[in-house]
Amino acid sequence: MKKAGRVKTWHADKGFGFIDVHADTKDVFFHITALQTRAVTPTPGDRVSFELGKGRDGRMQALNVAIVGAPKARSDARPWPLFAGLAALGLIAGGALAGYFPRQAGLVSLLASLITFFAYADDKTRASRNTWRTPETTLHLLALCGGWPGALAAQQLLRHKNRKPTFQVTFWGTVSVNIGAMVLWQSVMAA
Repeated sequence: MKKAGRVKTWHADKGFGFIDVHADTKDVFFHITALQTRAVTPTPGDRVSFELGKGRDGRMQALNVAIVGAPKARSDARPWPLFAGLAALGLIAGGALAGYFPRQAGLVSLLASLITFFAYADDKTRASRNTWRTPETTLHLLALCGGWPGALAAQQLLRHKNRKPTFQVTFWGTVSVNIGAMVLWQSVMAA
């Protein structure tokens, strides 16, 4: 059941705040991940609608928080990362079949991408249920092991882990390492 209230406090540096619900005496905690859209930063006094639910610690908190009057989350996904991930996977598999890379590299990249995609999907599901999450280091390790095309596709299709700057820096580092390894392999084989 939807409830209404006003943002009482918001700690942007920590990613959480409290909602003042007039009917209740106790303020309701909410985390940044509970926001339906992050296009607008919550500020004290903003009217919000939300649902009550239990957090990881078992305490009541606000879920599906919508700031009244804020634009809805965009549903139009940018297609370039999805196409880039699929094209990269195609190039790796095609290069392996053509003999530019070891055949195992194409197979490993395909399998690692599928595993990585499903790991992102599982983590997104766990995030929406407020249950134990897949560590970011595990997602990065899967990308580093050749699953980065699947990770790139998952970030776009599932809209998961695609807006966190520190995660993205490390992710693009894994992409660079993978591409560098392929270029190095090709240059050693050509010599």
